[in-house]
Amino acid sequence: MLFMSIFAQKHMPQALAQETPQMRIFDAQGEMDSPKALAIREIFDECGALHISNTNIRDKNDLLPLLPALGFAEHEQYSAGGRTSFSWQEKWVAPGLRRMDYYPPHLYLLPNNEIQYQRIFPTRILFFCNTAPAMGGRTFLHSARDVEQRLASHDAGKNLLRKLSQHGMTIETGFLDAAHPEKKNNYFQSWQERFGTQDKKAALEAAQSLKDEYDECWWKEDGGHSILMTRITLPSFFTDKRDSQNYLRFPRIAADGPSIRNGFRRFPFGNGEEPTEQEKTLLRKVYTETQQGRAWQTGDIILMDNIRYAHSREAFEGPREILIGMAGTEKISKKGAA
Repeated sequence: MLFMSIFAQKHMPQALAQETPQMRIFDAQGEMDSPKALAIREIFDECGALHISNTNIRDKNDLLPLLPALGFAEHEQYSAGGRTSFSWQEKWVAPGLRRMDYYPPHLYLLPNNEIQYQRIFPTRILFFCNTAPAMGGRTFLHSARDVEQRLASHDAGKNLLRKLSQHGMTIETGFLDAAHPEKKNNYFQSWQERFGTQDKKAALEAAQSLKDEYDECWWKEDGGHSILMTRITLPSFFTDKRDSQNYLRFPRIAADGPSIRNGFRRFPFGNGEEPTEQEKTLLRKVYTETQQGRAWQTGDIILMDNIRYAHSREAFEGPREILIGMAGTEKISKKGAA
């Protein structure tokens, strides 16, 4: 059974909002097998975003045999990415399934394409609800085309799109020293963990060798502790080879200025200019307006085209475990084409 559904949400909800038509839902009617998974894959390939409910999948062991039919066979899987320190969470749960990078439960995770911080990224994303939250915690999908069109309906949005097209977007991240006193509050890997060495020279050389992840790398000193800073500038649009159309790569917004606790992250335009407060406000408005999603039930699956859609997550309370699978590989050149 297919129908459409959407939730409108801004912050932690006191009660779940009423659904209105929008996002495609597939009711598995209490049973998932490989033939049904193949049919679901065909629907997903057509629509690019699909929430599968009523699966009767109890845990990862029930899901793993279905991954090939859903488009996540071992030879298709994407295994790179992930920046959360092992001290915060163990990444891999099973072959082809991992935990999502840690992000504080009380915060709203703004829309982003998965593995958005480097040139090589997966094309298909699978989210599996292993433990449904008691309150909040919905995963929203956002159409890149919808976001672009809504931005283009405002003068400020047109100017923002022009700057994004002209300059691209920069992602700047710092990896703290493992001994930094703020490391316990920073969920990114330390530079020692990220680059597998205690030697500063070797760590810098390792970072500089990762040309698809960093354009520039340098050391920053903070209170006697070294922080390995990295920067990459990426085009803001990606050409999908399936239809030769350009799709917006979702611009990020920093929750605050560069800080130790969030890894010195900054998201300026490629020319170094910071987005204006008006542009940030407009982005937040458009991101809220384009949320598509529904309440998680244990066993639910979301399939997402990682070129044409991005995902966000609302704040939540209590236990919540969403596992992620990734498949397919694309590469962004410095000119933005595949």
